[in-house]
Amino acid sequence: MDILNPENLLVLFKAPEGQDEFDEWCRQDDILPFLLADAGDDYVVIYASLDHAYIYALLIPQHVNLEEHGQDLRGWSSNPFSGWGLVASQEDAWIEKPCQSEGSEILKEATQIIFGRSFEGHADKHTYFEVNQEITQVLDLHHITERDAWCRLDRHGDIEECIKHVEFEGGRAIVVKSDVLARYCAASQTQLLRMFDFTRFRKGNFPGWGDGREERNLTEYPGIAVWLTVQPGVGSYSRGVQIIEPKMTAASVRDEIWGLNDEEGKEYASFIAQDWKNKRIVEISCAPGATVNYFTKSNLPFELSPAYFRPEVLSKYKADRQKYTLQDRSITCRGAWHLETYDINQAGQVHTYLVYLRRLPYEEQLHWKQYNEAPKTGLSKRAFTTDFEGQWYDEYDPLPALKSRLRALLDSSCPWWILPDPDKLDEVQYPVTTSRDEWANEVMGLDQLLVEGLVQKWLKAKAIELGQAPTANMRQLKLLERCLIGLGFEEDHAYEVMGPFHELHNLRSLVRGHRWGTEATSESKRILKEFGEFKRHFTSLCQRCDESLELIVEGFSEYESRCESGN
Repeated sequence: MDILNPENLLVLFKAPEGQDEFDEWCRQDDILPFLLADAGDDYVVIYASLDHAYIYALLIPQHVNLEEHGQDLRGWSSNPFSGWGLVASQEDAWIEKPCQSEGSEILKEATQIIFGRSFEGHADKHTYFEVNQEITQVLDLHHITERDAWCRLDRHGDIEECIKHVEFEGGRAIVVKSDVLARYCAASQTQLLRMFDFTRFRKGNFPGWGDGREERNLTEYPGIAVWLTVQPGVGSYSRGVQIIEPKMTAASVRDEIWGLNDEEGKEYASFIAQDWKNKRIVEISCAPGATVNYFTKSNLPFELSPAYFRPEVLSKYKADRQKYTLQDRSITCRGAWHLETYDINQAGQVHTYLVYLRRLPYEEQLHWKQYNEAPKTGLSKRAFTTDFEGQWYDEYDPLPALKSRLRALLDSSCPWWILPDPDKLDEVQYPVTTSRDEWANEVMGLDQLLVEGLVQKWLKAKAIELGQAPTANMRQLKLLERCLIGLGFEEDHAYEVMGPFHELHNLRSLVRGHRWGTEATSESKRILKEFGEFKRHFTSLCQRCDESLELIVEGFSEYESRCESGN
């Protein structure tokens, strides 16, 4: 089924206007081709309730077949609104499993996939659906309300709808991604059984079933058994079952879990890299056989040969912070892949090693390849120190130092600075391109950390406690400044300490929403003229904010120590 155009399903089950077309429709020659084609689609219908059609699917053991069990299955009477039940007789009470009253002995062994539920306490939807918990947990599926689907993350970290509930005029349907269900079927040694009932007549002009009904046969299709009754000129009804075998085997699931097929057919990109083993700049494939480690005697380049990239390679990851986690030296795509290390050299180039590029999906390798270029200088000092000398890199770096200080405030449950979401600390990064929009985004992110994290109510109360008289219109920064004065800072010194915070907040006000008016444009030009690039300005701003924050923290700490000692 095409989940992007579910209305296409309705065309198949809408009564035609003309009598000849209606008679042809009642012959139901189209239903078996539809069922067969749907079984081969990416998404398979496991439940449909429409004006003239009903489809419902269960999982049955793999040993069940139509030759031996077709007659038993003919008596099916199933719907998703049956399930687990509490049953009582005059002598006893017990819990009854699903599928025990389906009109078929075979179906007593079936596994119910979906459960229709009804609850009058729901304000909007009284009827809703759940999916068998064993299936969702085994397949790692999670219900996302706004999508009305049970989803997982695919190999690219994108949300993939695996079981989806679709409502449209005239009915509803639930579909499942066939390869996802096949994985469960293969491991559980089950197969999909679809029961269907197609009843065709003219709504509003149906006299009822009378004499003259004829049993007819339809063209045989593998895996489908159907019983059709036609009353010429009035309508028809069919009833049948379809068995859909999984397209995977338990062995293929095993190999997938153990990663035995990961390298089979996998593609690898090549990159302009620094082959420092052979002292040359050359294009090298990141495929496993194209490089070697330190302990292998070969003329092939080392797998730790660095490749260099224009800084724009990181823009994709900065633009989607929900999907990607960009840290100082690593990048993670949720549930999909992880780049262990990268850094930025003095020429502003991003660099990483072929061995880590190899581990990315091929599509991700191609993203990096489009920004690949020859090195303008070597590795960053930090990368060389940590990756080749095996030592800690302890030189001062303003942004990581500022983050570390803020994280310490979080860990100490600081009352005057609070960050509801600690992950926001990782979101602020240095701007690395010449884009002023990127710089503006990082300015806004830093302001959200430093300024919006300040607790106005606490600062106002503390300023009053310290003998200050804050006015009603004072906000966080001025209140913090008054607190510093109350802590013993000279007024000029307190104003100077708060200077970087004010500069940051004023910049944020100018560039908010990337509205590049005259004043914002003028300020960005001034910054470029003074610092040469946005990264240098941002680094300077982070350093000054870090130095100010250190003084602020020391001021509050010394005051608390004096209070505890009674001085």
